[in-house]
Amino acid sequence: MVGDLIRLKLAIQRHTHSWKRVLGLVAGVLAAAATWAVVFVSEPAARTDVLLLVLAFWTAGWMIGPVLTSGGAMLRPEYFTLLPLSRRGLGAGLLASAFAGVGGAVTAIAALALIPYALAEATSATAIAAAVTGFVGAVLLVGFVVALSRTVYALLGAAMRTHLGVELAAVQYGLLLSSMTAGWVVVRPVLESIPTFLREGFGTIPARAVLEWTPFGLPLRAAGEMAAGRPLPALGSLALLAVATVVVKLAAIALLTPHVGDRTVRRRRRPLGSRAGWLPASPLGAVVGKEIRTWWRDPWRSLEVRSAIWFGVFIAVYGAIAGVPEIAGLAGVAVALTVALSGANLYGQDGTALWQLVVAESPESVRADIRGRQIGITVLFGLPALVLSALMMAVTGIFDYTVPILAVLIALLGVGCGTALVMSVLGATPGVDPHRRVNATDAGENTAGIFAAFQIQLWATAPTTAMAAVLTFAGDSLPAWFGAATLAVALVNAVTGAWLGGALATRRLAARLPETFAKLR
Repeated sequence: MVGDLIRLKLAIQRHTHSWKRVLGLVAGVLAAAATWAVVFVSEPAARTDVLLLVLAFWTAGWMIGPVLTSGGAMLRPEYFTLLPLSRRGLGAGLLASAFAGVGGAVTAIAALALIPYALAEATSATAIAAAVTGFVGAVLLVGFVVALSRTVYALLGAAMRTHLGVELAAVQYGLLLSSMTAGWVVVRPVLESIPTFLREGFGTIPARAVLEWTPFGLPLRAAGEMAAGRPLPALGSLALLAVATVVVKLAAIALLTPHVGDRTVRRRRRPLGSRAGWLPASPLGAVVGKEIRTWWRDPWRSLEVRSAIWFGVFIAVYGAIAGVPEIAGLAGVAVALTVALSGANLYGQDGTALWQLVVAESPESVRADIRGRQIGITVLFGLPALVLSALMMAVTGIFDYTVPILAVLIALLGVGCGTALVMSVLGATPGVDPHRRVNATDAGENTAGIFAAFQIQLWATAPTTAMAAVLTFAGDSLPAWFGAATLAVALVNAVTGAWLGGALATRRLAARLPETFAKLR
């Protein structure tokens, strides 16, 4: 059975996009080569510290990597529920299949860097024993990180049924987005300190004393002790790592058994967004109310909103770390920037719920559905963006940039909601059933649509962005009316983008509503 599951996973991988396979292979090989390189380029006094930090990065990558991508969901336990297989046996087989592929191979290559590390630390009398210890430690470490990855992935899927789990996932996604956009302000000084770290390691910082007792530090500790001629502490470290590996594997097997779902729990309070009595009693009002409730109640829609908010918060944090308050002032703009990305597959997220619109098909119902979704996403993202912008300007005192920030924010919200609906109709992508979702890509991995939506939003707001940039950098030499003109252009830009995007989405959906529904069945 294990062989069949591995072959099935490899077959699925062969049918993924070729550029994804090539990119993953190149990145993995480079990371493994860098792991081996630090053993040889580090100074002897810093070698242990450097390799310890690199192994920590590998462990963190296995913990969050499958969560941030769709790789961890390739073989789902529920696919095999009806087969005559024991639950534990199926869980063990799925765990074994997780080792197959590029990730497991490059991790094994990287972990084998423990062998040259052990040889570099050993004397001629302890070289063979140290090399064997490094090899055993590498095998145990690979088993630990892969099992830990599957355990964390499954636990997050269970946690996503709670508000706390959604919040924790949103923090991860927000940190990832902010690191990709503003992380350079922190990475630059870190890169400048790499030569010093390769020479001195952690120095006087007591990080090594803590990290070497972690699972990724135990194989280093074991190899070092064996190289120094102390076999008992070395075997003790390997034993601790073996116990940790067994525990994590047992947990992964238990979590990888098919799950039939939890019993429905009665709500103890009315969720936020339930009271929408101020909306008009019309099809448009009904859609707006439904969208506001859905964005707050559905874990995956709520994850999008919360990730956008944390994206803005971490942008402000990076600005504070770098001592550049202007970056912190862009926190609200960062939230608005995610409108097109978060809404690029709204119909794919709803799945077969589109049949309600098919049953009541009419030009008025389609128009109300499109416009209502636009209003809902604008309200749910616009309010946090405005509040965060006002808060950051009050904290940093950069009130001179109020007009350009507000102008860009307005344009991004308007153009974003129009772009989101166009891409939701053109690129509707079916995803995993809502009760089986574990990460954001399970709601429909529409990478091309998301990238296109982001680019369209950026280019469509170029008039406002250009005027805001001129106002920011040449404000003192401009006439007094230029600020008002910038806001006027932003309003026109936003209204035009929202109206045009909604009109295009309405025309397309009305013309191809049955075909769109068939794609999502």
